[in-house]
Amino acid sequence: MVILIILGVKLLTFILGYATTYLSQGPAPPLTILMNQFYQWDSVHYLDIAKNWYLNQGDQLINIVFFPLYPLLIRLATTDPSYINFSALLISNLSSVIACLYLYKLAKLDYDDNAAVKAVLFMCVFPTAFFLSTMYTEGLFLALVIASFYYARTGKWWAAGPLAMLTTLTRLAGLVLIPALLAEYLHQKKWNPRKIDLNMAWIFLAVGGFLIYLGLNSQVTGNPFAFMEIERVHWFQSLDPIRGLQTAFWTTFNGAIFDALLAVAQIIFACVGLVAILVGVRLRLRPSYIVYLALSWTLIVSTGFWASIPRYVLTMFPMFILMGFAVPSKKSQYTVAVASLAVMCAFTVIFTLGKFAF
Repeated sequence: MVILIILGVKLLTFILGYATTYLSQGPAPPLTILMNQFYQWDSVHYLDIAKNWYLNQGDQLINIVFFPLYPLLIRLATTDPSYINFSALLISNLSSVIACLYLYKLAKLDYDDNAAVKAVLFMCVFPTAFFLSTMYTEGLFLALVIASFYYARTGKWWAAGPLAMLTTLTRLAGLVLIPALLAEYLHQKKWNPRKIDLNMAWIFLAVGGFLIYLGLNSQVTGNPFAFMEIERVHWFQSLDPIRGLQTAFWTTFNGAIFDALLAVAQIIFACVGLVAILVGVRLRLRPSYIVYLALSWTLIVSTGFWASIPRYVLTMFPMFILMGFAVPSKKSQYTVAVASLAVMCAFTVIFTLGKFAF
């Protein structure tokens, strides 16, 4: 059932992307349409890094804000540069399938098969889950994060630690795993300091991935924190959650129609993330999940310009485990899943048309 859900949603996503590209750009060889249908926005930067690596000149200087693991994997998977877009799609989609399978295994540690299947379903049809099929890092990041959590839950810290390090080579948000995995470790030790052993050291490998990224910044630009300045200047991103919220509200009431709708979506999905935390606390979700949800949400809403909150909330994966056991009736499950899938289809078309969709 889990495989059918994953493949069914992916098939729908690709059909929508293919049809939209064909209708908007005209006839082309099928493989060309397939490789170009999701080549939008950040995908351009990831593919440029995969082709040329990081450069300290011209427009390519801004690429340093994109973490290296995903483009590196694309480069390693590509034997013919003409098909590099296909390699990117392959890595994203294989990664997201792995993420879903690990989510199922992780949910099964605490809940029955039905709840675990529903967790996968709700993640696959989340409104921004189309990013799991595009040339973005969401699939890879979720695969690494959820797998790291799974091995931590099963006491295999030697596996959880290196996976956590790979998350911080994929996205800055991977650093959230450090306190979350520490909470899981201490929970398993009954919060007794006397039971702490060397396995805890594996968790701090996550810092290593981030240090490698800082070293990359230093090598390319001469400044280990160059990415922060580029984020501030080019993407108007800085640590200022109040300004981000204020700007979203201002755009809602004063911006052009499309910009206003995007701003409303930022606010709605920020609220969805907050509700997930509160409900998780209320229903006594595992402490490490609460820590991960709370810190992920805090990081997501802490920027001075809210642009991609609906996409970032997708990575708050314990929310889907929570929904798997907390959404009670079949009617409620069906309603939530169908409504979410409908929105996801709309976002897929918008994104494929080249318009901003988080």
